[in-house]
Amino acid sequence: MNTMHTYPGVRAVHKGPAPGTVRDAFRIRRMPLQWFRGIGSAVAAGVPTLVGALTGHLDYGLCASIGGFAFLYVGSETYRQRAIKLACVALGLSLTFGLGSLSAATPWLMVLLFGLIGALAVFGFGAFQMAGPSAMFFILTFSVGTSLPYDLHALPLRTLLVLTGGAFAWMVGMSGWLLRPHGPETKAVAGAYRSLAAFVDAIGTDLYPEKRYQAAVQLRAADAAVSGGELRWRRNYGPTLRLMALTRKANEMFMAAVEISLDRQAAKVPEGTAASLLSIADRLQHPQQEMLQPKAAADIPNGHVRRMSGLLNEAAAICLGEDAGRGTAEEVTLPPSFSLRRLLSGALNPHSALLHTSLRYGIMIAVAAAVAYSLDLNRSYWVPLSCTAVMLGTTVLGTAHRAIQRTAGTVVGLFLGAFILSLRPEGIFIALIMAVLQFIIELIYLRNYALAVIFITPSSLLIAESSHPDMAVSFFISARLTDILIGSAIGIIGMLLLWRRASSSKLPRALAGVIRMEGKLLESILSSSPSSRVTTWTNELETSLIRLRLLYDGALAESVGRRNQASSWWPALDAVQHIGYALITAAGNAHSHAAPDEASSDCSLFFEQMAQAAERQLTPKPANIPALSSIPVLQHELAGLHEALQIRDRTAQSPAIKSS
Repeated sequence: MNTMHTYPGVRAVHKGPAPGTVRDAFRIRRMPLQWFRGIGSAVAAGVPTLVGALTGHLDYGLCASIGGFAFLYVGSETYRQRAIKLACVALGLSLTFGLGSLSAATPWLMVLLFGLIGALAVFGFGAFQMAGPSAMFFILTFSVGTSLPYDLHALPLRTLLVLTGGAFAWMVGMSGWLLRPHGPETKAVAGAYRSLAAFVDAIGTDLYPEKRYQAAVQLRAADAAVSGGELRWRRNYGPTLRLMALTRKANEMFMAAVEISLDRQAAKVPEGTAASLLSIADRLQHPQQEMLQPKAAADIPNGHVRRMSGLLNEAAAICLGEDAGRGTAEEVTLPPSFSLRRLLSGALNPHSALLHTSLRYGIMIAVAAAVAYSLDLNRSYWVPLSCTAVMLGTTVLGTAHRAIQRTAGTVVGLFLGAFILSLRPEGIFIALIMAVLQFIIELIYLRNYALAVIFITPSSLLIAESSHPDMAVSFFISARLTDILIGSAIGIIGMLLLWRRASSSKLPRALAGVIRMEGKLLESILSSSPSSRVTTWTNELETSLIRLRLLYDGALAESVGRRNQASSWWPALDAVQHIGYALITAAGNAHSHAAPDEASSDCSLFFEQMAQAAERQLTPKPANIPALSSIPVLQHELAGLHEALQIRDRTAQSPAIKSS
């Protein structure tokens, strides 16, 4: 065994993120109630059903309400982006419904399309990095299409009804633009300031890496929201320029906070900094609210802390509507709005698990459909639909959570569903009950999926019973429970058999890739490379650091039994994150760190040795830590990386994770 080399003065490793447990399936998350989603989804699904009931065509109303599920894809995007997104979703839902109706008479084609639609939807939403229900409602609309009587003459009308429901959902989703046209951008920027406040408070604690990661994610979201809004066509629009200026200040304060955390002689940020950041966030969303004025920066001795305080004062001035620091349209450089090449390069990145996730999703949904239809189960389409729902967990632990939540919620929901059906609702009462159930589902969905399923179950039973009033209620209840159990079991089996270690197998290579990227950025800074090149490497490193953390989180949730092996990578990942953000901070003022004489082969050799040690999972040999007088704090961080990569010495009792 190689001797472990330690370095004096190396920073202690921060505690890693806590791994999840099965008990987390029943944890109620502390999240705000989703009032807009609840009301919007109730209107989008309930109004078409109500119109159908009032006109004597409840079946038409139920068909149109399926298109109303397009509203559930509303996210935190700008209204410009939302308009395009919801239009595409509405078209996609009507298309999948039509395909379901067409393939209903051909079982093998139906099974194939189940898998193909699921895989393409997961890949598409992952490639565009869109949060939300992903393939769920595309599979649902396809399933409903397959369940209706095969009738080519009725197909155009049914598909048009779904599209009409989707168009109505588009209007509901865009309705907020009439009251707060910049609501999504403002919310994103306010969220960035709240995350920044939590990050500032966490400096010097074990929560530091977690809060830094969350702040970095929120800042990128704010950048994307503001740059994707009205600045695309109104370059001199004051409100959006103000949000852009606030986003820039937030990024600068993030870097200043990183500098403070790296400076061993700096005190913590001034007392009240986090409160001032929260006050700015509150003021953004509630303009009438009084804002807490930050303290003056002049009397602060430490340079990094003084810079942080000065930036905070500038942000407060911009928030209050003053012109200082706002900038002009000429200073705003927007990223390309769309690039298919960039999109596919990210989705097909060798360090991304998206392709494996999409294939696993499609294969197992097709298997679930094949099993259900070959066994001729009652309401067979509920089986692939349940498989779809539980596999949204994406990892073994996440899928287990979803399966437990869906099963437990279904059992309780069956009692509620039986009670509602025993009342024999008809006409407008069906529409009203569906609207109320949909409102409750979306209101609490993010807090706990099991609670939402309690209300999803009676909604599904009500739709099924309304479409087939001649069948007994007990028929639907027994079919629902059976199909949920079978679909959930198939989903778990798929997670256990197909690419279950997609994240952990990619982790060493991804870590090595980030280390090499850091070496190239350092070389660019030291050698006074053109600013465009430094900016390119900085942006790529920021993206890679977030992807690396996501990959680690995925590896940690892949298997309870292998959790110790995954967590053994945390010290190295923690060190790489520290180096990465130190370099990103230095790149923001690259000219002051230029030192061509230090950009020697020693630097390149060190980073390559560390990258190879990570990639091959070998203990690195003793190495010469580059002396970097231009960025002195980095020498300690590089020593920390060398020490952290000595994984086998710390995990001698466990076999290392094997790369695939």
